[in-house]
Amino acid sequence: MVCTVNTSSADRSAARRTRPAAPAADDRRILYEIIRTVASTVDLDHVLGAIVRLVTEGTQAHACFVFISEGGGSRLVLRAASEPYRHALGRASMRRGEGLAGWVAEHRRPAFIPDNALADPRIKYFPELDEEKYQSIVSVPLIGKDDEVIGVIALHAEAPRVFDEEDAAFVIHSASLVANAIENARLYAAARRRVRELERLSALSESISAAGSLEDLLPDVATQALALMRAEAVHVYLVEANERLRRRASAPASAEAPSTLGLSDLSAELRRTGRGNGTGARAPLGGALWGGAANAATLTTPLAADGEVLGFFVARGAAGRSFDDDDRDLATSIAAQTAVGIKKIRLIEGLEERNLIKDFFADLIAGRRREGLGGRARRLGCDLDQPKLALVAVPWRGEPRTDAEVAQAMDRFEHACGRALPGVLFDRRDELTRGLVPALGGDERESLKRLQRALTEGGAPLPLVVGVSSPCVGTEAIATGFEEAQQAARAAPVITSAPAIVPFDGLGPYKYLLRVPADDRVRDRHREALRRLLDYDRARQAQLTRTLEEFLRQRGNISATAQALYVHPNTLRQRLRRIADLTQIDVRTDDWLMIEIALKLLKLEEALDRP
Repeated sequence: MVCTVNTSSADRSAARRTRPAAPAADDRRILYEIIRTVASTVDLDHVLGAIVRLVTEGTQAHACFVFISEGGGSRLVLRAASEPYRHALGRASMRRGEGLAGWVAEHRRPAFIPDNALADPRIKYFPELDEEKYQSIVSVPLIGKDDEVIGVIALHAEAPRVFDEEDAAFVIHSASLVANAIENARLYAAARRRVRELERLSALSESISAAGSLEDLLPDVATQALALMRAEAVHVYLVEANERLRRRASAPASAEAPSTLGLSDLSAELRRTGRGNGTGARAPLGGALWGGAANAATLTTPLAADGEVLGFFVARGAAGRSFDDDDRDLATSIAAQTAVGIKKIRLIEGLEERNLIKDFFADLIAGRRREGLGGRARRLGCDLDQPKLALVAVPWRGEPRTDAEVAQAMDRFEHACGRALPGVLFDRRDELTRGLVPALGGDERESLKRLQRALTEGGAPLPLVVGVSSPCVGTEAIATGFEEAQQAARAAPVITSAPAIVPFDGLGPYKYLLRVPADDRVRDRHREALRRLLDYDRARQAQLTRTLEEFLRQRGNISATAQALYVHPNTLRQRLRRIADLTQIDVRTDDWLMIEIALKLLKLEEALDRP
């Protein structure tokens, strides 16, 4: 026979009619004892132990079990039991709706099986609980003040003991007292836990504030978070410049997890926003770390500050441990404090590094062999004995831009170079950026290709001109290299008509002309004549200077020059006559080399004087 009592508000009056109006004298004594016991303490383990003892005494049961709802009510976990079964506490569990206790929780009403219990299809067999010994079972839901099922109490009896209706009624009478006691104890435990969490969070905050480096901060965070989260393992991963996650701390230190992970191992949403806190083995990062093991509850929380995801805080629960909303709130608080600490340390380290780089570049450019220069270079990850390219980046003069636009272009170029070339160093001064990049392969070709990709990473070229030196090794050569890069950047307007990477070796004769000092006192017939030609072209939008340049480049070949300028040979001859009339230069008899040098000097002067 199975006796069920619906404890919902709609059927309570009917339930009362099915049980005795009041418990017997012995039952009342036990109930009063339960009341006195649960009123004397709010310690959950003590309350549960007393309940098991008193209910077993009141019913002469052979075993008593108390299952508590956990995981948001999704599971019933054994939290108290008669002496022989204490070893199963925390291990025996069932889903809501599974087994007799799960059925009672799901349907919110008692179940009474007087005999042949194992034949009931609702029974879930637990070998460690000796289920085969018991033939009579009473199982009653524990319903809290908010009308939610907080657990189930179950009594088992061996033959020849058989539970009767009075036993079932006694357990039903006891259930509300038991539920209130458990609820009060859990509220007290939760309050104590929150106080401990606040104390530990305060201690964590002090540790974060005092940390001077990530090596001090992250292991301390992992260790304190392990206790705060009551986790089996905690790991801290940070995002690196190469789009990978690197494990920077674990607690305990022996906890195993991959040392690096690609961001592709995370879901696109988690990668993009840093959101996606999840419980369960298949949380994006947890699954990547532990292969989605079914018993590994994980909680993944982004370390985010100022909208930037710096890394991830990952907690792993023990088998059967499920993180709840309170755990997620706690993890979020830990992650937020940690992210702020990381930003603070990086800001300080960044300022220190920028000052170090600034002084380092000043000594390199000046060619000073100061003591400790090699040590500073190693600290910055720069090997001065390996071939380097010096570069100077300046704004392109093609169109006016605000200071903010120039700074943004410089930032994008530096970040793109950092991804494309390992070990790159930059030092920015107003609208000029100096840099040192490795000469990959011993020459500049591969590095120039990567610099070009960095300049055009977003599609259209950034509005910059980047002068690049020849490969150089050692402090003296690097000082010369910065001079070469500066000259290449200055000469760019006469080499290219658009933003570009300009290597010093690509300047041709201009790299020699740049070293010629301008002296307006020196009179030169060719220079004065060609200046008149340039003025004429500017005033009339003409192409005579361009025509003369191409004619000299083609070594006086009329056909080749006309073809290069896309004009008819007769048109070219007319232009040459006009050039002779304006300049009094006869290209048939005058020295072509002197004309070409004078023309290049004039163009270079104009480019350098242009605002």
